[in-house]
Amino acid sequence: MGCGSKEALLKLTMMWILNRAREIILYPQKTWDEIKEEKNNRILIIYPLILCLIQPIAIIIGYGIVGLWITPAGYFRLSLINAFYSALVAYFLSLLGIGIMGFLILVLVNYFHVEGDIFSAMKLSVYSATAPLLAGIFQIIPGIKILTILGLYGLYLLYIGIPKIMKAPHEKESPFIFSVIIGAVVLLVLINALISGYLFSIISPEILTY
Repeated sequence: MGCGSKEALLKLTMMWILNRAREIILYPQKTWDEIKEEKNNRILIIYPLILCLIQPIAIIIGYGIVGLWITPAGYFRLSLINAFYSALVAYFLSLLGIGIMGFLILVLVNYFHVEGDIFSAMKLSVYSATAPLLAGIFQIIPGIKILTILGLYGLYLLYIGIPKIMKAPHEKESPFIFSVIIGAVVLLVLINALISGYLFSIISPEILTY
């Protein structure tokens, strides 16, 4: 395969991923139905690998270039190397969170005797993570970082997706959905706390010497 063919394939893949992200956000009901029928599980690796780049890139720009307003000193910026390390931590923690969520869903599937497998669990984990991964773009301006809370829309995506991707006995459907969502909330809070904690641990010493 020539260089041009590889570039074209990469471009098509990127366009597909961005379109899927838009579709799952805007039309979750219809998109989950499409996801249920998909058999190509390689995309479950490629999709998060690409979307998880959004927050790290935003962190590098937001904290290494845009900076924070610190009265009365003015704008404070992390060194680019520290911003890069923070971005790297955010990237791997996001991927780790998606993997853990998929494993947690699988554990709950077995506990509640739900019809589902590892691929179904990862579909739910990967695509419901679209909202929090996209919300990472707000790190590009540290002053509006609070808007990353919009990533909680991912819980709604999960709520819509569970009954479409998996089939639970009627009497266990509600407890199963509730357990998955509670697990997602805890994991989302934990991952964001770890990312913010790492950023703060780097920023604090630099501010003191600013």
